[in-house]
Amino acid sequence: MKRLSKLLIAAVIAGIAVGILLVSRSGGDSIGEEEVSAMVTDRYGGEIENISQTEDGQSYIVTLANEEYRYEITVSAEDAGIEGIVTEKNEDGNRDTASGSEEDASTETSEEKPAGEKTDTKKDRDQQEEEKTDALITEDEAKNIASGEVGGQFVHLTLNQETHPQQYQIIQLVEDDDEGALVTVDAMDGKAMNILWFQADFNEIADIEAFARQLQEYSTQYQNNHYIEFDDDSEDGSSGEDDDEDDNDDD
Repeated sequence: MKRLSKLLIAAVIAGIAVGILLVSRSGGDSIGEEEVSAMVTDRYGGEIENISQTEDGQSYIVTLANEEYRYEITVSAEDAGIEGIVTEKNEDGNRDTASGSEEDASTETSEEKPAGEKTDTKKDRDQQEEEKTDALITEDEAKNIASGEVGGQFVHLTLNQETHPQQYQIIQLVEDDDEGALVTVDAMDGKAMNILWFQADFNEIADIEAFARQLQEYSTQYQNNHYIEFDDDSEDGSSGEDDDEDDNDDD
């Protein structure tokens, strides 16, 4: 009986010793505040404002700030893994998740780039397009320029945005119903770049848009003041010989 009691006491003492050993070993595996502080500072920079351990002792909560952001970082006390981050911008105090904050920071950084550096934001592209449009002469100004070059009556206007610089191309009915001119005007500075004279029956033109495109193709092929006579039997028309401006005035 005494021997059994001694065995029971020995077992209890051994169990207590093992428990103490496990607790001690578990505590030794956990990282300390200094290690967490060093790891977070090295990774994010800035200064530690506060560091505390959760009630269950499983995590550390670290508050850290640098010039742009304040971070609240949850760090595992077991393996120093990052369990969560809340980021706050110092300027406006908007809180967001880490992924959202990184995206916002990227956008803000691109918007704050100094002049001269390349930016490719939608806002910049829209602004550039608006500036280009504002710099163009108006359609009425282009019509007046074409009228001043060849006279006659306005028929059709197209803004060709695929050319550099962009061009207004205006069709004028110059005489009766069968003589006209396509005047190409620089949409930036308002100069008449090219005049294509032609003879065609305007009353027979069913699709003025298609006819205008055809004239524009000819205008890119021939020199200034070229004259084209469209035959009734030919869809594309036939071109006559080059005439200078004085010859057209004599006609």
